[in-house]
Amino acid sequence: MKKTALFLSLFTAVVTLCAQPGQSCGAFGRGDNNAPPMRLDRQSAFLWQAQGKEHMLLSVQYSGGTNEFAWVIPVESRPEVTVEKGAPFTELRRATEIRQTTLRAPEAGGGSKGMPANRGVTVLEQKEEGPYNIAVLSATSGGGLYEWLKTNQFAVSKNARGQMDYYISHKYVFVAARIRNGARTNEKIGSRLSSGTIAPMHLTFAAKKLSYPLKMTAVNPGMSEMEIYVAGDTWAQDKVLEHVNGAPSNLDEVRPPTGVRVQTFQLKPSQGGTFAISGPPGLANPQGSFPTLARLLPKGGKLTKYNGVLGDAQRQRDLVFAAVHSGGAQ
Repeated sequence: MKKTALFLSLFTAVVTLCAQPGQSCGAFGRGDNNAPPMRLDRQSAFLWQAQGKEHMLLSVQYSGGTNEFAWVIPVESRPEVTVEKGAPFTELRRATEIRQTTLRAPEAGGGSKGMPANRGVTVLEQKEEGPYNIAVLSATSGGGLYEWLKTNQFAVSKNARGQMDYYISHKYVFVAARIRNGARTNEKIGSRLSSGTIAPMHLTFAAKKLSYPLKMTAVNPGMSEMEIYVAGDTWAQDKVLEHVNGAPSNLDEVRPPTGVRVQTFQLKPSQGGTFAISGPPGLANPQGSFPTLARLLPKGGKLTKYNGVLGDAQRQRDLVFAAVHSGGAQ
């Protein structure tokens, strides 16, 4: 039976939150109205800024087979896309683990550039990296983008077109990823997809604001566990949920939804890829080796964690965390 594919976006997120993580994006089905929707069980993102650019690490956990897996991520400008090495989310969870916190799991419920346009779609880049076939696309309509994705074996459902139209109207670029053909029958990759341990993608792009395309994930119905980590300064806690179109006239009017869990930590680098960590009471690992974090954030600094379990209605807006400054610190 056909299944619904997966849709994400960038790592910008928060809503009805608990305390132990999942993963992020949008997944879609193949256009079969009788096919069960693909579940986005967990979405994870790690965001930071450097030299006027946003860095977004993304990882997903979904219910479905590798043949149905497709991941579409809208971003503010054309990105550089790589597959991140190491175990960033494992390290982030360990660095922010609080012993007293009890978490509840969610309830069940070959590369070329500048290729010609196809139904209003321009392929800016296409390549294979790690387990993924990756395409970077611009488009003039959600319908045209839907047809291109479907024709090129990126499984998407028809209800994704409305979300894609929204991002197209804001001049966003799309990153589409699927499991490459030679790896679709690889049981290890299938297991990593279902467990949320597949290699994360690293997107780097010019941006005005550090944001996460949470709206795209609403294509996948049901509850989705979310964890988002943001390095550096962010809006004040009571101002964190800002619409991507711009700040409201009075930021104080913006409040996070009921149940959002927001925790702040400080990472102080030491020798050999170790960090001394301070944060909420009950910190499980106040000192330890975090080689991936040390590589990505050599200066350490402030780290804010947003996590919880979100329903469809809570994923109708993108999240904006801070302005991106040229030459900003990592």
